[in-house]
Parts: sequence; C-alpha cells; structure tokens
Amino acid sequence: MKLRRIMMAAMMVIALAAVSAHAATEIKDVDESSWAYKSIKKLVDKGYLAIYEDNTFRGENALSRTVFAAALAKLIDQIERGDLKIAGSDRDVIKKLSDEFKSEMADYDSKMGAIEKRVSDIESGKVVIQTDISKVTVEFRDRLDKVDATTAKLRDDITMLNSDLQKVNEDLQKERADRKKAQSTMWLGIGLAAILGVAVN
Repeated sequence: MKLRRIMMAAMMVIALAAVSAHAATEIKDVDESSWAYKSIKKLVDKGYLAIYEDNTFRGENALSRTVFAAALAKLIDQIERGDLKIAGSDRDVIKKLSDEFKSEMADYDSKMGAIEKRVSDIESGKVVIQTDISKVTVEFRDRLDKVDATTAKLRDDITMLNSDLQKVNEDLQKERADRKKAQSTMWLGIGLAAILGVAVN
C-alpha cells in the first residue's frame, strides 16, 4: 500500500513536471472531462507513457513495474540533464522509487541499449545497402549506355547494308535491262541476216 502511494505521488510529480500538452495527441479512451485527462495527456506528450497503436491509453489495465520503471528512468534522465527542476520532498520520493525499481531500471537501460545497438546496426546495414544499390545502378547505367551504343552502331550498319543492297539491286536491274536490250538487238540482227540470206539466194 505504501509503495502504491509512493508510485501515485511520483506519477503526479511526473505529470506536474511535464511540459504542456501538444494538441496533436489524441487519447481515444480517456474523456477530456476526466480528472486524469490532463495529467495522462502530459505524460504521453512528454514521452513518459506510451499509448497503444489505436490511440487508446487503456488505463483500466494494471501498471506493470517495467512500464513504471521506464517512465521513472526517463524522468530521472531529465532531472540529471537539468531539463526539470524538482523540489526537495519530490526528489526524496523519486530517490526512494529509484532504489525500489533499481533492477527494473537497469533492465530497461539494458534493453534500450540493445535496441539502440540494433537500430545502429540496421542504419549501418541500410547505408551498405544504399551504397550497393548506387554501385549497381551506376554499373547498370554503364551497361545500358554500352548496349545503346552497340544498338546505334548496329542500326548504322543495317542502314549501310540496306543502302549497299539497294545499289546492288539497281545495278542488277540495269544489267538485266542491258542484256535484254542486247538480246533484242542480237535477235534483230539474226532475223535481218536470215532475211538477207534468203533474199540473196
């Protein structure tokens, strides 16, 4: 019971010390007319408490030691940085709470450190992936440029071959016309020679 009173006092200290609420935060399951709304909103806006993904606070659920330790750790960090000024009696309450929740806060710090390391590793991996993507993109563009150059050269070669083929076809048609003309002349000559030969005899 005594611990519960200390926890409630600490939560009130946290609420009073928190910065004024941001209008953007909406808590769906706490009525704005409720006596606790402003305090809860301040705690959520300040980052001491989180709301669920569906923007509900679910205040009817029991507060776990881990969740309370996380809020307490954030409060102590702000006090140590000088962001919050706490009166002497409130400081004593926070000291008692920090002694009571020492193991949970250490566990919280350890988990946060592990999360930060994972985030850092993911960010490093992201940089490596982005570098690889950039490298592959440059290589792909180079290859595409080479393919474009080869395609352009092939088009030029095809155009030149078509031009040569057209010239050969024109030469061939001219040669056929010349042969036809020569044959016609030859047959005309043979016909005239035959007529002359008959006429002479």
